[in-house]
Amino acid sequence: MKKIVIVFLLLVTVITLALVYSTFTRPAPHAADLLPESTLVFLDIPDFSRSRDDFSRTELYALWEEPEVQAFLKKPLTALRESPSHPGTDSGTAAILDFAMNTAQGEVFLGLTHVTILPSFNAGLVVGADAGHKKLQAITGLYKLEGSLKKANPDGNFEDKRYLGVKYTVWQITPDLPICHAFFNSLVVFTLGEDTMRDLIASYTGQVPPNFKRLSTSARFANARQHAAKNYHFLGYVNVEQVLGLFGPLLAFSPQTSGAFQKLDGMDASAFSMTFVDRGVQDVGFLSYSRNAPKPAPPTQRKTLALTSPDTLFYSVGSANLATFYEEGMQALSQSGNASVMLSVGQFQQALRTHGIHMREDILQQFGPETAVIASWRAGARSPDVAFVAEIANEEKLRPALDNAMNALKQSALGDDEKAPWDETESAGQTLRTVQVGAGLFAPTYTTTRQFFILANTPDYTRELVARVKASKPTLAASAAYQESIKRVPANGSSYGYADLRGLFEPLYAITKSAASQIGNNEFVDMDKLPQTETISKHLFPFVSATVSQPGQATATSFSPVGRSMAMIAGVGAGIWAATEFGPQLQNAVTTTPAWPRKSSGAAAPSAPPGNQTAPSQTPATP
Repeated sequence: MKKIVIVFLLLVTVITLALVYSTFTRPAPHAADLLPESTLVFLDIPDFSRSRDDFSRTELYALWEEPEVQAFLKKPLTALRESPSHPGTDSGTAAILDFAMNTAQGEVFLGLTHVTILPSFNAGLVVGADAGHKKLQAITGLYKLEGSLKKANPDGNFEDKRYLGVKYTVWQITPDLPICHAFFNSLVVFTLGEDTMRDLIASYTGQVPPNFKRLSTSARFANARQHAAKNYHFLGYVNVEQVLGLFGPLLAFSPQTSGAFQKLDGMDASAFSMTFVDRGVQDVGFLSYSRNAPKPAPPTQRKTLALTSPDTLFYSVGSANLATFYEEGMQALSQSGNASVMLSVGQFQQALRTHGIHMREDILQQFGPETAVIASWRAGARSPDVAFVAEIANEEKLRPALDNAMNALKQSALGDDEKAPWDETESAGQTLRTVQVGAGLFAPTYTTTRQFFILANTPDYTRELVARVKASKPTLAASAAYQESIKRVPANGSSYGYADLRGLFEPLYAITKSAASQIGNNEFVDMDKLPQTETISKHLFPFVSATVSQPGQATATSFSPVGRSMAMIAGVGAGIWAATEFGPQLQNAVTTTPAWPRKSSGAAAPSAPPGNQTAPSQTPATP
């Protein structure tokens, strides 16, 4: 009898362990299989562990790990954490995100399934993280998290419930903030609101209405994911058509945003993916249209490379419909609500009518199809040289109308010739027209050649570009860095972008460091701990991008050390903060800072005179 009991207990133990093992090792469902096809926004990291490991091999991570960078960031990060506006655990959101990041092994995602505005605002927000083999640790972590939330929110309500056989927990931290969580195998899911949680449980158990469609079966989502980078580490997807169904009417009825609505109308989806590869970040953006798609732009021939040099730091080229851009810009400015801007626009348009100029037919339709922006930073200059260049077909027909239009523009913006006269000079047989603005650091200058219209910020840079048109010289295509970078993007792009980040960073950082010496230290930043230039610049390499335009869709690919999306977010945030905190001091520093030599990428500096010359140049004109 005793042996029978022992055998029975062993059998029960084995079965129990088998059931526990089966429960804890059962694969987690994929997020796209849980969410509805109508999901508005979906952000997904398919394998958090892989993403974390691959990110640690990028130059961006290496920069973050630099001791000088860590020492400089210590003070602002501490101030941010201690700020009263920093989201703490009282709200629950920061604690939940911290929990998800610490326990995630597989997929991590965020979804916005729906938004209702009336009778009250409600958002179906979902956050999920696959704990993988750490499910037991995740359960323990949730138990501890709930305990800390109870202490921080004694008036909150915490209870367990069941729906369709699945247990879920509700944390009613505040009356308007019900946070729910449940386990779907090893996937822990948080939702904002019980209705959203019950919808997910129904999807997980397969007890959904017959007409229910999952995001994973959506042709729109599949198309967007197909155009993402291979083996991507992050995917962002926006169901534009659904979003416009909610907010489109608000945009359409506002004069200031009606133009934006017209551009978005017909777009059905947008996606963005990011991949960590070769110590850099590859970004791929995608847009698709269901109707009203713009006409695909043909691959650019990059004729404007002829105006670049091996030391060019920035080159952006593509096909632009300047006539349409002008009309949309004028309409937006005339409806801006700013009295002075609207007055200037009205004066400019009246001046055009007075001179009998039709901007669209006489000028803008004569530009293109190729347009480009080119920039260099000469040794000793306080600011870069920048030029806008466009192809032209008939210089003799264009130039008279262009001069009249520029006269009208100058008169409406700066005044008549007595207040702001034109300074006309000759270079290589071309007439250059310059107008001085402000203290003279900015002197817009334009001219035309048989092939191009050139508008630069200084007369010297205009002369340099004219000389390059007249004589065949090495271009950016001769740069080894450019040659290697351009291989990373599609060869049939309708537009391209290139930026020597190291060459641009070094003079900009010199200005920043000079400004920092005048700003001094404060409670947020210790300017004495700014990293050395080389500490940062050694982690930089060129940014390159290309956009391929096809019927009904467009794909943009880029490669850089920091990633386009991360750089944009960081740049906007830092710019707003710096402008608020240090705007006046920085402006003063720029005007008093001595010039710095260029140290870009080991290349020799261009053989142009130091400084941005705005007075008539003493450099002999090219014969």
